[in-house]
Amino acid sequence: MIDETRIHQHLAAGQPREAFELVVERFREKIFHLALSMTRNPETAADLAQDTLLRVWKALPAYNGTASLSTWIYTIARNVCLTEISRSARRRTVPLDAPGPAEIVAEIEAPTTVESGAGIDIEAALARLPERHQRVLRLFYLEQRSYEETAELLALPLGTVKTHLFRARKELVRLASRDAATTGDTEP
Repeated sequence: MIDETRIHQHLAAGQPREAFELVVERFREKIFHLALSMTRNPETAADLAQDTLLRVWKALPAYNGTASLSTWIYTIARNVCLTEISRSARRRTVPLDAPGPAEIVAEIEAPTTVESGAGIDIEAALARLPERHQRVLRLFYLEQRSYEETAELLALPLGTVKTHLFRARKELVRLASRDAATTGDTEP
């Protein structure tokens, strides 16, 4: 693991290229995984990770150290992803290989069975929650951030983060119980 102080030393010495190379080495995968968790599309996530790194490169000489470097980079990545999600929502598109009406009707009419103990599709469960709950669950559980880090990254008060986590867990249990009752499972 690369020490952030080396990055700060390069910046202080007027060596932004060397600092950026260390940033890429340390944060490239984390940025990609954040983008992937937010977009659920590997190609889009790769593009957003590149866009994030480009923005970091441009802003790195102006980084003043008021926030930790990881928080600063994560905030840039999150904002890039949220902008793309918002932009994509405005320009709804249908892929050329999307199923037509006949395929959709056939899929609806075909009964699906869920084996008992098959597990939970985390992404599908998260997708059924409000966006604010999805973000807090992803940060806290999937990225294993602390309450404080989650609050800082989402620019929310600590109590609000805890409330969102509590409500999100409660809603997941409710959805799992309802799904179990619908499929006939005895365990949620």
